[in-house]
Amino acid sequence: MNMATDWKTAYAEMHAKSEAMFPPAALHYVVELCRQASQRREGRVVTPEELTEDFRKQFRRDFGSMGNEVRNDWGIHSSADLGKAVILLGKYGCLTLEPTDTEDAFTSLGTPL
Repeated sequence: MNMATDWKTAYAEMHAKSEAMFPPAALHYVVELCRQASQRREGRVVTPEELTEDFRKQFRRDFGSMGNEVRNDWGIHSSADLGKAVILLGKYGCLTLEPTDTEDAFTSLGTPL
């Protein structure tokens, strides 16, 4: 997963098409998480498993005891939800996805965040 289009521009387009399934803060967080994950891996492809684990760890560091409230506000509770956000960002050009980056790949993890 790599960065491409500005997420704010993409969000405006999603919103105009009634496809904004997640609030802007959630999508921004996922875009930044993907960017950081790619940098840590020196540009190597980040798998759905790795991104899910990175999300879980970073989210705990960033939000701590407020995590449940933030997850509720954002609607991202599981690897399946994270996958939906990633695929949506890919659809709007914010992330460059690999053929293995599918909703099913995230859903099959069955991982709560």
